[in-house]
Amino acid sequence: MLKKLISLLLVCASLLSIPVALAEEEDPLSVFAIRHGRRDEKKIAVTVDDFFNLDWGWKIRDMWQEMGVVGTFFPLGIRILPEDGPKWQEVIDAGIEIGSHNWGHYPMGKSDTYSIVNSLGRTQQALDAALGYHYQINSFRPPEGNIKDGNGSSKTFRRGVNIFGYEHVVLWDVSQTNPELALQKVQNGSILLFHTRKKDYDCMKAIIPQLLEQGYEFVTVSELLEFGPNEISSELYVYNKADYQQK
Repeated sequence: MLKKLISLLLVCASLLSIPVALAEEEDPLSVFAIRHGRRDEKKIAVTVDDFFNLDWGWKIRDMWQEMGVVGTFFPLGIRILPEDGPKWQEVIDAGIEIGSHNWGHYPMGKSDTYSIVNSLGRTQQALDAALGYHYQINSFRPPEGNIKDGNGSSKTFRRGVNIFGYEHVVLWDVSQTNPELALQKVQNGSILLFHTRKKDYDCMKAIIPQLLEQGYEFVTVSELLEFGPNEISSELYVYNKADYQQK
């Protein structure tokens, strides 16, 4: 009798979990760390991280433009230099979104709340300074997708991100530089992760034409996840720690 009761409870628990799973599949915004967009729309977002090698970044920009596709660049704040302002403007002019990959490349999950706020603020400030106007960064991806501290908690990280103004962080569901394997993993709503390296460039050059032939629409992360447009204004953002202290 006891075994039957336990089995029944397990079945009930399984059934109760189904709507939750479905809800997350249908609405990626129901989670904080988003790995993909809607699975019922044939849209994908190709993303490029770090920008340690700026030359490969500009080559990727040119390739995307030649192929008629867009995506999202996630540069580190330390790689957004004033003298490269015209290059970043060319990125925006090509329809490519600029997101934030933090100020430096370190595991943010182990940072305290205001160190996180400071890093995000400095990155936004660097982009505005390079462009000469305010370009609101909508999307943020932490280096290596790291959002947890040594105890496996993301509470401090999430608080810092929320205080700065981001409701979500953008991760990925495809990270592969082998063209054949990458194509096998792509599905509706996929977010593809690449970096500014030759092997990543070569992979994108190989798979983008095939994905276009398969009918995929290439969009930015903000478009895929419905974050809204990147607002611009003449007033440059300047990071001030005091602006966030009471939040």
